Amino acid sequence: MRVELVAIGDINWDTVLVAPRIPASDEEVEVTEVWEAPGGDAANVAVAFARLGGTAGMIGAVGTDTVAKLLWEHLVASGVDTSRVLTLEGPSGRAFSLVEPNGARRLFYTRGANALRKLEEDDLHYIEQAKWLYIADPLPHTLATLATWYYRKSKLPKLALDPGSAGAAKGEDFFVPLFLYLSVLFLNEGEALMLSGRRTLEEAVERLTEICPLVVIKRGENGALLATSEGVLALPAFPVKTVDTTGCGDAFNAAFLLALVRGKTLEEAGRWGNAAGALAAQRFGAYAPTFAELLQFLTPDKEVK
Repeated sequence: MRVELVAIGDINWDTVLVAPRIPASDEEVEVTEVWEAPGGDAANVAVAFARLGGTAGMIGAVGTDTVAKLLWEHLVASGVDTSRVLTLEGPSGRAFSLVEPNGARRLFYTRGANALRKLEEDDLHYIEQAKWLYIADPLPHTLATLATWYYRKSKLPKLALDPGSAGAAKGEDFFVPLFLYLSVLFLNEGEALMLSGRRTLEEAVERLTEICPLVVIKRGENGALLATSEGVLALPAFPVKTVDTTGCGDAFNAAFLLALVRGKTLEEAGRWGNAAGALAAQRFGAYAPTFAELLQFLTPDKEVK
């Protein structure tokens, strides 16, 4: 199947605990809600891209536990091609979020089968037909294989990277093999500081635009920054009541990349991203809006057909 975007990274089962506050050491706090749903940074982007009307494929793995079938079914039901999603012995990836009333979250995770998935030659053939390759918090062997493939071949898709907080904490040196091939780098403010090793956001942006031609800084309620060597464009956020920030950045990334695929300007792509993130923030779990919902949100006074 020919797709516009291929995502490489984690496929997780998410458990979300909503609590009135974060407990202190040795303190017990009763949770008010418990939610379980499919997730995973790369899987979220593939699902969101497909739900927005794009064609997406996933390279990843699920385990042999009880949630594996649910994860697979979710990808298929969302329209994601799963021909390169493998089943590997052991548990699937799991993530546990502790969400406060203001929507802020704390995340714990175990990669499970995701950590065992190594790229194969069949994955290379699958990637070659896409327009974009999106990677999230890649493992060292994934990074090394992709760097080798991009070095050897000139006709591979544009490359987008979101290192996540765990990846950004590893610093620039970890990602050096791929920097030469990057087209878009997605980060939040904290990740930008960690990855660049700089103390201020301005210094971080200056450094990161030396590494990648387009750096997108997601700032939540403060909107987004789109930075290139020519300057920085600041886009305001859409004011919404935040319920849970899980998956907001993933929804942003998917909408942003789809806008680029559809020939939109960087400013329009940023608005699509902010809108998708705002829609996701109003629901628990990694919610992926549809294209009709996105257009209705962007143009509330117009009828969406």
